[in-house]
Amino acid sequence: MYPLSNKSINQQINKSMLAHVRDCVIKTDYSGYFSVSLNPPKTNPPKDNPSKTKLLGLAVPSSETRPPTATKRVLAPRGSRGLTSYAKRLLVGGVNLLEQRHGKSNLVFHSATLPSDDPTIKIETLKRSKEILKYWRKVLSRLLERYGLPHDDIVIVLELQQRQAIHFHTVFVNPCKWGRYTLSLETLDAAWRQALTAIFPVLKTADFSKSCRTERVKKSAGRYLAKYLSKGVSFKANFSITWYSIGNALKQRLKELAQTLCLPIRRDFNFPMLAETIINSKLGWCLNYFLLEGVQIRSLFGYFDHHTLNFAEVLYQWVGWVNSWLGKV
Repeated sequence: MYPLSNKSINQQINKSMLAHVRDCVIKTDYSGYFSVSLNPPKTNPPKDNPSKTKLLGLAVPSSETRPPTATKRVLAPRGSRGLTSYAKRLLVGGVNLLEQRHGKSNLVFHSATLPSDDPTIKIETLKRSKEILKYWRKVLSRLLERYGLPHDDIVIVLELQQRQAIHFHTVFVNPCKWGRYTLSLETLDAAWRQALTAIFPVLKTADFSKSCRTERVKKSAGRYLAKYLSKGVSFKANFSITWYSIGNALKQRLKELAQTLCLPIRRDFNFPMLAETIINSKLGWCLNYFLLEGVQIRSLFGYFDHHTLNFAEVLYQWVGWVNSWLGKV
C-alpha cells in the first residue's frame, strides 16, 4: 500500500468537512445596512435518464402528454404595496453619498405637496407617478444646471400620508449664503408649478403658494430621509406606482461601494454570540434574525454607521473569531 500524498489527505479532510461547513456571506451597503447569511447546502435535483426509461418499456413523456404545470402566481402591480426594503436602502444610500460628496450644509430637503384634495386627482397622481417624477426631475435638473449646481445628484421620493396627502420629497444641492439660497424658494415654487401643471393642466387655477417647503439638512441626510420613508400607509392598489427617482450614476456608484465577503463557517454557528459582539462594540444597532421554519437562525441583519468604511472587514474578523471560538472542524 502506497502512502497517501498531502493532496489526497486534504481531499479526504475536505470531503468530511462538507457535511459540517456552510458558506457565510457578509454584505454591507452605503445605506448602513448589513447582513450575515448562512447559505443553504447546494443540492442537485435528480435528472431523468431517458435510456433507463426505455429499458423499462415506458415511453418518455413528450411536452404534449406531460401533466399541466401549476398555475402561475399572479403578481401584484409594481409598487402597489409601497416602497420595498431594497428601495429604502437605495434611497438612504443615495442621500448618504450626496452628503459625503457635497457636505450636508450644502444639501436641502424640498417638500412639494399636491395642491388638491380631489380624490380623483389624487388617484390619477398615483397612476401617473412615474411621469410626474420624471418630469419634475427634468425641470429641476435644468434649473440646477443653469445655476451651475450639480444637476444629476437628485433623489426624489413620493410619500402618501395617513391623511391621504401626497408629498414629493427631493434632496439636492442648493447652498445657502447669508440667509439666501442659490435657488430661491420662489424659483423652486415656479418650477414645481411648471412640472405639475404640465401633467395636470386642470391645476393651473390651483393655489401653489403653500405647496412647497425647503429646509436645510442639519444632521444626517440619510436619517432625515429615512424618517419620511417610515411614514405613510401600506397602500394597496390595482395599478402600478413609482415611488422614487434616483440617477443612474448614483445607482452605479452605490453598487461599487457595496461589499460582499464570503467565508466558510460551522453549521452550528453561534449567531447570538455574534450579535452580542456587534452590540457591545456599539458599531451596530436594530439587529434582528431571519429564522428558518421559526426555529433555526439563517441570517443576522441590522444597521451600522456608513462612515465606518472598514465595517465589512471588522465584521469579517468577528465572524471568524466566533467561528473559531466554537472550535475548528
